[in-house]
Amino acid sequence: MFSVRRNRVWWRALVAVIACGWALMSAFAPPQVQAETARPPAVNVKAAVVYDATDRKILYDKRGDEPMYPASTTKLMTAILLVQHLRPEDLVYISETASRQPRVRLGLRPGTELTAEQALLALMMKSANDVAYGIAETIGGSQAGFARMMNVEARLIGCTHTQFVTPNGLHAEAHTTSAKDIALITAKAVTYPRIVRAMQTPQATIAGKTIRNGNRLLYSPPASIGQFIGGKTGFTSRAMYCLATAVRRPSDGHILVSVVFGAPRKSLMYRETVRLLTWANRMSPSEHSAS
Repeated sequence: MFSVRRNRVWWRALVAVIACGWALMSAFAPPQVQAETARPPAVNVKAAVVYDATDRKILYDKRGDEPMYPASTTKLMTAILLVQHLRPEDLVYISETASRQPRVRLGLRPGTELTAEQALLALMMKSANDVAYGIAETIGGSQAGFARMMNVEARLIGCTHTQFVTPNGLHAEAHTTSAKDIALITAKAVTYPRIVRAMQTPQATIAGKTIRNGNRLLYSPPASIGQFIGGKTGFTSRAMYCLATAVRRPSDGHILVSVVFGAPRKSLMYRETVRLLTWANRMSPSEHSAS
C-alpha cells in the first residue's frame, strides 16, 4: 500500500516537472517560434497587400507588384486630382459623353453642373462613372488629358506598375495597376480631409438624387481592424471584387492600408480585408519592424 502511494506521488512530481519545463521553453522560445502565432493569413483573392503608411513598410504581400485591373479603386486617383485642382464650390460639367457612361452612374442629364464637393461625394459614395468622367473633362479637358495627369501623379506618389487610361476604372486592356500602387494611392488620398469626409459620409442628396455610401465597412467596422478611416470599393467582370481600406491602428496610431484585388465574391472582398487588418493590428511592434 505504501509503495503504491509513493509511486503516485512520484508520478505527480514528474508531471509537474514536465509542465514547468514546457512553460519555461515557451517563455524563452526563439522569436521565430513565437512569431508562429502571428503568421499571416492565406487570403482568397488574386492579390493583396497591407501597407504601414506611417513607416512606409509593406507588412503583407501577395502578388503585390503584379499589374491587374483595378476597377473603381481607380477613382481614388480621380479624387486626389479633384481636390488638388478644384475648390469645393468650383463646378464640374457633365457632358453628353459623361452622361452616357455605363453603370454605376448618378444618371445626370447632359449640361448638368455639380459643385466639386458634390462630385466628390458622388465619386466616393456612389462610385458614379458619369461624374468621374465629368471630373476628367473639367480638369483635364478630355479623358486622355486627365489620364496623363493621373499617370504623372501616380509617378510622384511612387507607383511603378500603374498605367491609367480611364478616370472611373471601366475596363480597358491597358488600364492596369498593382495592389502595392493602389495602397500608395490610398495612403495619399486619406491625407486630404475632403476625401476622408466623403468616404465617411453615409448618405447625401445630389441633384435631387439621394445616394447611400456603398462601402459596408463604414457602417459596422469590426473593432479588430482598428479605427476605420475610409476606402473605395470596385468591381468589373474582369477585375472582380476589389477593395482599398485605410484604418488607424489603436496601439500606435499608425495608418494601415489594406488592398485586395480579384476577390471572387463581394462577401470575400470584405472578409479577407477584415482578416488582413485584424492580423496586422495583432502584430507586435518588433514583428512590424522585421517585416
